[in-house]
Amino acid sequence: MYEAFYQFIQQLLPHFQIDRTRLEPLLTVKAISKGGFLLQAGDVWQVIGFTVKGCFRTVFIKDGKEFTLFFNVENRLMGDYESYRKQAPSQFSYQAIEDSEVILLSDRVLDLLFEENPQGQRLARLIAESYVFSLREKLLTLFTSTPEERYLHLADHEPELLQRLPQYAWAAYLGIEPESLSRLKRRLYQRRIS
Repeated sequence: MYEAFYQFIQQLLPHFQIDRTRLEPLLTVKAISKGGFLLQAGDVWQVIGFTVKGCFRTVFIKDGKEFTLFFNVENRLMGDYESYRKQAPSQFSYQAIEDSEVILLSDRVLDLLFEENPQGQRLARLIAESYVFSLREKLLTLFTSTPEERYLHLADHEPELLQRLPQYAWAAYLGIEPESLSRLKRRLYQRRIS
C-alpha cells in the first residue's frame, strides 16, 4: 500500500533512507468515494495527503463560480500547506473525481521525514520546488494562453487524464463554462476532419 509513496520519495531523492518500521505505524490510508471531499473550504488542514489511487481536484469558489486549480492524481502530494502550517481555514476544497485513496501524513510523519532525517531538509526543498514549478506553469498558462491552447496542451501532455475526468472538471480547470468546452472540442474536431 505504501510502496507508491516510497517510490515518490526515491524519484525526488534516490538515496533518501527511510526507516519503514518507524514510519508505517504512523501512516493512515483514507478512502474517499467519488464526489466526496477530503477537505472542504473553511476546514483547517491537520494532515497533508498523498494520492495512492484515483484523482482529486483542488477547487475554489469565487462569486459563485467554481474553479479547478489542480488535479491530484496518483503519486502526488496535495493539501493547503498554508492552512496546515498556520492552522487557518483553507480557501480550497479537495474533491474526489473518482473513488480514491489517500495516505494521510501527520505532523509526526512530516517530522520523521523532514526534521529527524539528515536528508530531510533537502527532500522538503525538492517537494516545495516541484510544487512551485507546477504553480508557475499553471499561472503562466492562465495569463498567456487561450482556453483552446490550454486544452491542446493538456491533450498533448496528459491525454489519459482528459479521457478519465468529466467535462465539467476540465471546463473549471480551463476557466470556461462546460458549454464553451463542448464548442471548443467541436471546433477542434471540425478542423481535424477538414
